[in-house]
Amino acid sequence: MQGVNVKSEIGNLKKVILHRPGDELLNLTPNTLEELLFDDIPFLPVAQEEHDAFANILRAEGVEVVYLEDLMAEVIDANPELREQFLDQWIYEAG
Repeated sequence: MQGVNVKSEIGNLKKVILHRPGDELLNLTPNTLEELLFDDIPFLPVAQEEHDAFANILRAEGVEVVYLEDLMAEVIDANPELREQFLDQWIYEAG
């Protein structure tokens, strides 16, 4: 795997890692909105539609769109011993 190599903050974007909004949006409450910089609870289908449009614009501009979920699956498939460690850390950090 190739490392991160950024030489310019204003150069052309070649590759981007995205996360498509999912069921985690359903866990937002009015009490957590300000902390997470939301004005209102996002409506999941609209958030996904807007995300997909954004990702398609990036692709149309020649940007390679990579999804975090896919990267994690590849890493765990290639290194099965990391699965338990990842799950333990995820659960710990999620509280």
